[in-house]
Amino acid sequence: MITIERSACSIFKTGSYNPFPIPSPFAWLQATLTLEPNTMPSASQAPSGLPEHNQQSLKQQWLAILSVAVGAFALVTSEFLPVGVLNDVASDLGISAGHAGLMVTLPGIMAALAAPLLSVSIGAMDRRYLLIGLTLIMIIANSVVAFASDFSLLLFGRVLLGISIGGFWATAIALSGRLAPKSVDVAKATSIIMMGVTLATVLGVPVGTWLSGLMGWRMTFLVTALVGVPVLLAQVFLLPRLNPEKAIRVSDLPALFINPQARVGLIAVLLIGLAHFAAYTYVAPFFKYSSGFDGPTIGSLLLLFGVAGVFGNIFAGFAANRSVRHTLLLVALMIGTSTALFPYFATGMTGAAMLIGLWGFAFGAFPACASIWMFVVAPKDVERGMPLFVALFQVIIALGSFFGGRIVDQLGSAVLLSLATALVGAGFVTVLVLGRKVSNSLAAQPA
Repeated sequence: MITIERSACSIFKTGSYNPFPIPSPFAWLQATLTLEPNTMPSASQAPSGLPEHNQQSLKQQWLAILSVAVGAFALVTSEFLPVGVLNDVASDLGISAGHAGLMVTLPGIMAALAAPLLSVSIGAMDRRYLLIGLTLIMIIANSVVAFASDFSLLLFGRVLLGISIGGFWATAIALSGRLAPKSVDVAKATSIIMMGVTLATVLGVPVGTWLSGLMGWRMTFLVTALVGVPVLLAQVFLLPRLNPEKAIRVSDLPALFINPQARVGLIAVLLIGLAHFAAYTYVAPFFKYSSGFDGPTIGSLLLLFGVAGVFGNIFAGFAANRSVRHTLLLVALMIGTSTALFPYFATGMTGAAMLIGLWGFAFGAFPACASIWMFVVAPKDVERGMPLFVALFQVIIALGSFFGGRIVDQLGSAVLLSLATALVGAGFVTVLVLGRKVSNSLAAQPA
């Protein structure tokens, strides 16, 4: 495991961190080991034949960490794939776009529950088995969606995916340093795994939209499931033993919620994130019905969102490392500007491209700002409080997509975007007023 000080250092060095992911495990996996919770296993307790990280060759180490990175790519692609295929799913199953938005809502709810529950329930079990089990569940979940005969079965597959999302992210980020190949530091190892998230943001949803138009939305989910098969095999044969140093206890979980300045950040993240996911989940229907764009054009605009997000993530690394408060204020301003102007200027190609690009840049910076805020104001509490932090993010995704769908169906996209703008404005004021004492110099002060 990595100490929190070292983790915080790695964040500020790379400037690239994405908190969508985080802990969540399942209890049934713990049956594979007979370890007492909160006790450290010895080498003799681990299954024979599994090497330690330092016993692997350099090639094996690289393949092991890449298997986790590709797993992250498949997972994030799976989570947000419905954003690009929402129109096709709704049309094929004879439901409204808002109702189809449950494909985003339910995984978020399940991941929010799984994050804290799994991180506590697995105790000191080998995280290798957890990663393998979660990857297997992702494959099963996407296969269920691909072959679902009705919407209820489809949603069951999405619930399974939520379990995988919660547990995988908690584990993958925490273990990045221990999976680092020789001569690769913690910061670079974390960046390698997070590259899977970045590529999923840039390529996953647009390619999924393109595949949906070419072969149907079911094939999109099936392809994502098939991508997970070689990843699963690589993890089975290449991951070393990954025993934790210390199990997370229930009493550790509220660490960030107790810290006053961390709470300010959490409130801002809740408001801004809720606005984003409520509006962005239904961007594709807006482009189709309000702007009149065809499938390939919508796919290109979503690709632009992702590419802009990569640059936003890079920008946040530099800017938030200097002043996370001012950077978060700028991010809120850009998202609010985009949602406010969208109903009026995104009906034409030029306006749509400019606004979706601005929105993508801002949201690409948002997760990095959220994480760095926590490392600045509560560096000693991040590791313990991260399960609930991830749970909060998943709740935001679920609530945003759910209420966004209700508003879109009943009142229309313009009203949804106006309400999103108001929420972002409330987040901006929260950071401006309640967060005025937050400075990056706090990270250098003794706890």
